[in-house]
Amino acid sequence: MARAEKSEPVAIGMRVKTGRATAVILSGPASAPIVLARKSIQLYDPAIPASHQPYHAELELPPSKSARIVPLALEAVDRVSLDALRDLVNEVRKSHRSISAVALVAGSATDPESIRNPHMRAHAREGQLFPRALARAAKQLRISATTIVEADTFAKAATALHKTPAVFKNDIAELGRPVGKPWGMEEKTAAAAAWLVLAG
Repeated sequence: MARAEKSEPVAIGMRVKTGRATAVILSGPASAPIVLARKSIQLYDPAIPASHQPYHAELELPPSKSARIVPLALEAVDRVSLDALRDLVNEVRKSHRSISAVALVAGSATDPESIRNPHMRAHAREGQLFPRALARAAKQLRISATTIVEADTFAKAATALHKTPAVFKNDIAELGRPVGKPWGMEEKTAAAAAWLVLAG
């Protein structure tokens, strides 16, 4: 992890997907942040395979089996999410004073129960499961957490930083240049979320 002045605020942005997240850690000031690190984080327990897609397991297993397996899978998601975020926070705190906030980017805010197709509803439920598990983990760790919908992230960050969307997208691309590849859309979105909370 790169080093930064201990007086500068630090924020973690995470693009959260089913079973995993891409994290980017930024240090301020918001006017000129730097990337301290980027991480790929696993949010399920391989020893409990259903924890990767718990609501798919609910669809695919016989009711008697799913009634036993799914609660264990959901518990595993909470446990692994807490462990993963705690490890990341501890790593940051080894070289920095404190973490200002965590910004969690979810794919959608659509109410899963409004989706009629069972398979798509399972996807939507899992799309909310993992960000919510990380939000609960942040609360347990006494760190402020904000959840943002992916489609809104760049616009909200650009507005908070008084930039046009085009300028902000270019700035995000440049932000990743010193750390090299990978710096794809997941990393950029996580960085935008972290920058947003730095600006907050």
